[in-house]
Amino acid sequence: MPLLLVAAMCASCPADSADTPPSPLAARDVLSLKDGHFQLDGRRFAEISFNKFDLMWSLHQELEAGRALDDDNPVVKAQDKALANLKSLGFRSIRFFAFPWGNGAAAKYSDETARRRIFAALDKAVSLSEKHGVGLVWSLCAGSFVDDGENLKELCANRGSRNRRILEAYLDEVIARYRQSPAVLMWEVHNELTLEADLPVPEGQPGPGPHPTLAEVARFHDDVARFIKQRDPLRLVNNGGSVPREFQWNLYQGRGWKRDTIEEQFLCFDLLFRDKAIDVIDIHYYLQQHPGIRIAGDDGRDRWIGLADYMRMAKRVGKPLMIGETGRAPVSSDNHGFWQETPDYFPSLANTGSALRWIQPLLDEIVASEVQLSYWWTYQSDRAMDVGDPLGFHVTIEKNPEIVRA
Repeated sequence: MPLLLVAAMCASCPADSADTPPSPLAARDVLSLKDGHFQLDGRRFAEISFNKFDLMWSLHQELEAGRALDDDNPVVKAQDKALANLKSLGFRSIRFFAFPWGNGAAAKYSDETARRRIFAALDKAVSLSEKHGVGLVWSLCAGSFVDDGENLKELCANRGSRNRRILEAYLDEVIARYRQSPAVLMWEVHNELTLEADLPVPEGQPGPGPHPTLAEVARFHDDVARFIKQRDPLRLVNNGGSVPREFQWNLYQGRGWKRDTIEEQFLCFDLLFRDKAIDVIDIHYYLQQHPGIRIAGDDGRDRWIGLADYMRMAKRVGKPLMIGETGRAPVSSDNHGFWQETPDYFPSLANTGSALRWIQPLLDEIVASEVQLSYWWTYQSDRAMDVGDPLGFHVTIEKNPEIVRA
């Protein structure tokens, strides 16, 4: 679709209607920062809440199937119930993915029919969130604006690329449409774009093309954050995870799959976040049996990097840390080597006692490290692949009340 038509579509959206001007929001209505602490409603705010990543996806799938998002739709009912549950338990925020998953976002957004479905699903997600007073950490999925013509490296590195301009048109429309909603607490650039940096592409093998460098990812985060903040200076912007790969700095330096030291991991933080428009450093922190993420120690042995280390790195950069995704996943009973090493681990969240023995220390680590905002993966995943999966670590108050309350 020509960009002029995309712009015309943006101009036609119902945001900021002159007929019914919305009441302007203030900093107290969204997440803000004061002296390094999150604020909400004018008070200090901290929370360990949940990803509800499929909130928009499940609604969008209904529209793709030709089903209306009315009050009788079972998916609408399920999402409404999930938000009602979370609100009743005292949770104030969730994190979700606000674009149909996968690459090819530029083509989806440029197709008028697909675009209308996307915004209909987002409208419903925002309406449900407003109804229950549950705020949204809104992952914009900006890194998915690639297609067969332009790869991820071009999107990140080339400010004049075609897909960068389509992404900017999308951001313009999203921000204009939803910036007056109190449901939007914080914008997020993308999900785990750092993990794409500096990956080698084997010669002669099909694949996504060259990967961006860590510096190009840093600049892309900065570009998108600045673009957002020019249009919505009220809200904070985070990068969207994750922790740097254990080899991240050495991959960037061309030294291959060599584990970083803790100082090299800090150099990744410094490159990604110092003097950048990103307000909040987001990491994703998943553990199984180990006490952290394995990197190289100064003595040549393994070193486990944990939340206290990430907090120190964030403080050196001068920005607050949040955890966009965290959790401890069950392990299949077929993994004999794992069970020989860790016989007291849990094979399913149904094994509540053994699961809590491992989950509670992770929650305690979050509190002890003073990370103020974290999101467990995940609350009530409605994906077909997750429903009934014994290795899943999505929870609900009906199925896993002890874990939710923990």
